[in-house]
Amino acid sequence: MRHEIQYLLEDVLGPVVDAQPADHPLFRVNRDDSTVYETGDELDMQTPIQTRKQQLQRANFVGVASETTDPTPAGPGQRYDLQTATSLRLEGLSAAKRGHIDHPDVDAVPFEALFRDVFDAVQGAMSYPDVGRPGVSYRDLTVTNIDDSQSDHSDFYRAEFDVLFRGYTDTP
Repeated sequence: MRHEIQYLLEDVLGPVVDAQPADHPLFRVNRDDSTVYETGDELDMQTPIQTRKQQLQRANFVGVASETTDPTPAGPGQRYDLQTATSLRLEGLSAAKRGHIDHPDVDAVPFEALFRDVFDAVQGAMSYPDVGRPGVSYRDLTVTNIDDSQSDHSDFYRAEFDVLFRGYTDTP
């Protein structure tokens, strides 16, 4: 699963992170071990978002976590259908609370635009994603379980969706 998370964080989301304004950064988090790529610090994105206000004042965050791997025998020999699920979460704090998400009175990043950048980057990697995992060939990835329910009445913003890698492996 490490390969899929690394692929999403580095290859797919790296360009999105690089495209963000310097004064409104987007940091990547490996949610399996809580490591923030850009700083080496730890950030547990499983804790309630309201408890992480201080971190969200530094940057917006996009995190990826592993969910499941399901190899199923397919045909003769040692070939298996493989489905690997990961979860991607995007979080931010309103600029009105010294965060980086757009507020009518403050210049910052609109959450909808940031979500669209992340979502489009993942969709752009749909065909034959090469995660660098030996013995595994993915034919596509699919985005499922989209929850982009941001609140206009809250200072905290969160959206998430699952990414399902589908392909084959020679070993279970």
